[in-house]
Amino acid sequence: MDANEFHRLLINLIRKGSVFDVDLSTDPPSVRVSVGDPDDKHAPGLQTNWLPFATVRAGLTRVWNPPTIGEQVLLFCPMGDPAQGVVCGGIFTERVKPPARNPDVHAAAYPDGAMVQYDHAAHKLSATLPDGATVDLFAPGAVVVKTHKALIESDDCTLHAKHILLDGDVVVAKSMTVEGAFAFQAGMRGKGGKGGEAMEIDGGARFSEDVTADGVSVADHLHRAQGSTAPTSKPIKAGV
Repeated sequence: MDANEFHRLLINLIRKGSVFDVDLSTDPPSVRVSVGDPDDKHAPGLQTNWLPFATVRAGLTRVWNPPTIGEQVLLFCPMGDPAQGVVCGGIFTERVKPPARNPDVHAAAYPDGAMVQYDHAAHKLSATLPDGATVDLFAPGAVVVKTHKALIESDDCTLHAKHILLDGDVVVAKSMTVEGAFAFQAGMRGKGGKGGEAMEIDGGARFSEDVTADGVSVADHLHRAQGSTAPTSKPIKAGV
C-alpha cells in the first residue's frame, strides 16, 4: 500500500458531514451524507451512497429519531471505506442551536415548537405543546396518578372510563351536571345560592324515612282543630 492510499484510508476513518438525503422506507432506513471540501486536496469532498444511521438502542428496546436533511453528523467508516460507513448524529452548529444550555436539564425540541424537558435539580418535568396539540394516553390496565396537589387548566377536558374513583375531598368551584343517576352514601349538606334555594327538583321525590322542613315533620305534623268545616291551621312545628 502506497503512502497516498494509506493517507486516504486514514482520512476516511472518521469524517464530519451533513445529511443531504433521507430514505426511511429502506431496511434499514438510510441517509446520504456530504462530507469534506471538494477543493481541499488533503480532505477531498465526497457524497456517500445510502448508509445506515446509528440510534440510541436497537435491540429489545428501540428508539426512533431519524436524522433530517441538513443535520450535521459524523461518518464512521470501518477500514476507511465509506461504502461501509455508519452515520452518527448529530452535532450542534451556529445555525442549529441546542434546546437548552442548563447542565441540569434534559430537553427535546420538535419542529412544531413543542418542548419536553426535565430539570433534575429543580425536580420538574414540563411539556409545552403548540396550539391545537393533543395528548393521547392508552393504558388498558389502569392509570395511577399520585400527587399532593393537582391543577388542570383547560377549556375542555373529557375523561372516559368504566369506573372512576376519587379518593379524597373534592371541591367543584363552578356548576356540575350529572347526566346519570346520582347516589350518595354518607349524607348531603348544602346551602342556597343567590336565589336562596338550596335544591330544586323537576319531578317527584321518595323518602324511606320522615322529612323535616323548617321544623315541621312531613309524616307526623299536626294541625289545630278549628271546627268540622273550618280550614285547618298551618302545620305545627315539632315541640311547639
